[in-house]
Amino acid sequence: LLIAFLVIINGLNVIHTYVGRDFMSAIEHRDHAGFLRMAWIFVGVFALSTIAAVAFRYLEERLGLLWRNWQTRQVLDLYLDRQAYYRLEEEGELPNPDQRISEDIRTFTTSTLSFVLMMLNASITVIAFSGVLWSISPRLFVIAVLYAIAGSTLTILVGKRLIGLNSRQLDMEANFRSELLTARENASSIALLYREPHLHRRLLARLDDLVLNTRRMISINRRLGFYTNGYNYLIQLIPALIVAPMFMDGSVSFGVITQSAMAFAALMGAFSLAVTQFQSISSYAAVLGRLERLV
Repeated sequence: LLIAFLVIINGLNVIHTYVGRDFMSAIEHRDHAGFLRMAWIFVGVFALSTIAAVAFRYLEERLGLLWRNWQTRQVLDLYLDRQAYYRLEEEGELPNPDQRISEDIRTFTTSTLSFVLMMLNASITVIAFSGVLWSISPRLFVIAVLYAIAGSTLTILVGKRLIGLNSRQLDMEANFRSELLTARENASSIALLYREPHLHRRLLARLDDLVLNTRRMISINRRLGFYTNGYNYLIQLIPALIVAPMFMDGSVSFGVITQSAMAFAALMGAFSLAVTQFQSISSYAAVLGRLERLV
């Protein structure tokens, strides 16, 4: 069902570009009847797209929940089998197994499903919109491919350190919560022995580690943000730079400029997953590494 809705959504997106082209061309030619007709078609396409998008989101969330439920049960069986939980605690080589079972499995299942669907959607989008963009301007299609390759490569080079930092952040967050939980569970003994200064030092040390790692992530995200925002803004400009001279020469109608911008943006979104989703991908890679150690 999810794949079927992906095909439907992309088909409607392609139709949307042609409707947008004819809508703008009707404005250019002062065609009132054509303008009203295309406006009604626009409304119909938007309505169908909304229904398809909502249904797709619902199915994705349901499948993600089913997967999380099944995966958590499998890992719990392993965790409780032959006192594995006790050996993990005694050996101390795997910090915070509880967080890995609860939070990391949730992130793993929902993110894996999301990334798989994004890859499928990107593949369908490339197939659907390559022909549209090539029919408008082969040069624009080639520029889209080269721009996406260059952008993805630079994004990976700039942000690759985020993967290790994300993994450490998850452990540091869990360590800080663990100290707070320990304080709550041993509140009476801490109060009886006046151990508040020692507890305070431990909590501040955990917090300092967490803040330092977060600052490093913020610094990398800042550099990544400069690049990705500039990359996305240029996507809006490039089609006009290529197609506008064709309109001025009279070889295409005004609506083709709108169509080229829509098709170019869709194609770039499919080609540029590494750019647009790099922060999510880095967090996902960190979660994968943590779960691999658990199982």
